[in-house]
Order: sequence, then structure tokens, then C-alpha cells
Amino acid sequence: MRARVTVFAILLGGCGHARSRASEGIASVPRTAVPTETAVPTETAPLTPVAPPPRADTRPRVAILPEDPPRAVGVADVVSLSEEERAIFHNSVEHPPTKARGGITKALEDVSYIIGNEWTLDAFAPAIAGKGGGYVGVGPDQAYLFVGWQRPEFAWLVDYDDKVLRVHTLYAILLAHSETRAEFLAAFEPGASERIAKLIAADATDSRVRRLYRNNREMFRFRLRTLERGLRKRGVASWLTDDDTYQYVRSMVMAGRVRPMRVNLLEPDGVAGIARAAERLGLPIRVVYLSNAEEYWDSYDPQFIANIDALPIDDASVLLRTTLIWSINRDYIYNVQSLANYRRWLKVAHDVGDIVGKKPRGDRGRINVVHTTHEPAPTQ
Repeated sequence: MRARVTVFAILLGGCGHARSRASEGIASVPRTAVPTETAVPTETAPLTPVAPPPRADTRPRVAILPEDPPRAVGVADVVSLSEEERAIFHNSVEHPPTKARGGITKALEDVSYIIGNEWTLDAFAPAIAGKGGGYVGVGPDQAYLFVGWQRPEFAWLVDYDDKVLRVHTLYAILLAHSETRAEFLAAFEPGASERIAKLIAADATDSRVRRLYRNNREMFRFRLRTLERGLRKRGVASWLTDDDTYQYVRSMVMAGRVRPMRVNLLEPDGVAGIARAAERLGLPIRVVYLSNAEEYWDSYDPQFIANIDALPIDDASVLLRTTLIWSINRDYIYNVQSLANYRRWLKVAHDVGDIVGKKPRGDRGRINVVHTTHEPAPTQ
């Protein structure tokens, strides 16, 4: 039986995909308290988009597929790929290394984000629980939470920053050598550093992976332990707090169903290749996670719109985004939108502000969750 499974950082600026510059530095770690009170999910108010007339839509659109009924998925469902599946999944095109990376501000361009700073990602858990299908998302560590909740069959972890991709290589090595959740988390403790460095040196062909661990071990520890404490306090099962969920995520990685890829969301071929692979695998993409990448862009790029249009989706497919409200609560607004609705907005919206509001407001001390369901206003 085929698996219904699978398995992406952000400091102040979140994570983004754009055409900018690159740097390798050790990012600073925010040491702020994590919000613990959950706000009642709301629906964004209807907006009249400040936008140009609808774009002529001459691209072929992928039909919305019927939704499969949900079913329980466990570790036993995670099976190794056949040769045909492996070729389809792993052979789609990646982009060459980028010379430029964007940022939410000019000062944050060219920064490598090797940990996330969205501290309450469990805000998304109810919207993606048990969805199966496929996952496509950005960032260094967020997807490992999402895979435990979504239980997809395949996951494409996309980013245009090679340093982020090395984080995935590091995690894959540690997962292979950590039979339990406790062992994985212990790999980032000071006493384990020499042993883990030897494991990485033996397993990684790229010496920069060992350097990434050595220079940033404490940062990884801070991120994972902070997430673990917050999720445990809120009673949320995840790969960091629940042994069965950890085993599921680990099995997905070891079965080759998780693929980190160098992909720029604003370029052709990368996302289109994922779309073709998903179609050949008979797989709707059920979750697309952008973090706050849309906030990096002055306007929606036509190629990005074409990339979203190419993905095979169904009625259960959702977009996950975050909107920065750092000055309010050192966190984000967590926004869920159906992908079908998002496609309709992309035909008229100039930027993400047209969809979620130009100045989204959040409540201090709460987990701010918003479901965007309203349709674009008719244009003359």
C-alpha cells in the first residue's frame, strides 16, 4: 500500500524567494517569550483590491481534482519508493545557485535564515491535519512540523539558499542516526558536539555541513527546544513532542519521500517540474507554505502566478502564509487560504496586501489565526 505521507528560516525577515544577493553569516537568535493564548480564528474582511484590471489568463489551468477521503496514516504506511517513483520524484529540474536573495527590508537582503522564527506554527495544525497528498514549502525547519500533521505522501522542501538546503542535509543525517526523538534533540546539546561532528564528517560529502553544525549548534538547539516547550505547553503533538509523530517524520525522510530542492519561486521550471512530477505520481498538492515570502515582493510576478497555476490541486488544497507583526507580539499572523481561492485572487491582486489588508492587525499575547475565504471584488 502506498504511503499517504511526507515531509522548510526566518528571523525578523521571515523567508523569501526573490532575485537579490547572498551572504553566509550566523544569524542572531531572538530571545523573546512565545505567545501562549490562542485567538479565535477570524475571516479577513472583504477588500476592494487596489489592483490593475484582471490579467488576461491565457495559460492552461490545471483542473481541480476531486478530493480523496481522508484516512488515518501511520509509520507502517511509509514505504520505500519504487525505481519509477524515485526517478519521477527526484529528477525534476533544480535551479542553479542564486547570486541574490531578497529581504523584507533592504537591510535584511542577503541574510541566510537557517532557523525559523514563527513560534506558533501549530496555529496551522487544524487546517492541515491528515490531508495527505503532497507538500511544497519554503524554509529550513517548518516542514518537519507540517509533515507530522499533514501526513503527505511526498514533500518538496524548496529554497533558493544553499545554506538552508544544507540544514536539510544536516537534519537527514541526524534523523538517520537518531532512533528516538530524545536522541535527535540531544544531538544539539554541548556534550554531543564531538560525536555528532564525527557522524557528519562520515556521512556528508560537503564539509560545509559539518561547519554549519559547529558554528550554529546552539542556535539550532535554541530553536528546537523553544518550539518543543511551546508545543508541549499548548498540548500539541508534533515530531518534537510525540514519539509516534517523530517516527513518522523520520520514516518519511529515510524512505526518500522528502526532497530538498534549490528552487526560486519567481523562476520557471522548478515549480513546474514539481507540478509535473506530482501529476505523474497521481498526487494533488494539498499544502503550499510560503512563510512571509509574499511580503518580500513589491508585486506578484507573472512567473510566480504561472507556477501556482501549474500545481495540481483539489478542494482540500490550502495555502499557508504568515504576516509579520513583530512589533506587536514578536510573532506573526497565521493565515490559511484555499489554493483555488488564491488562484482567483492572483488574477486581480497587485500584492499580498490586496488579499490580507495593507496593515494587518494582531493581538499582543495571542496566536493570531486568520482564514481568508472572501472572493475578489468584481472589477469594472
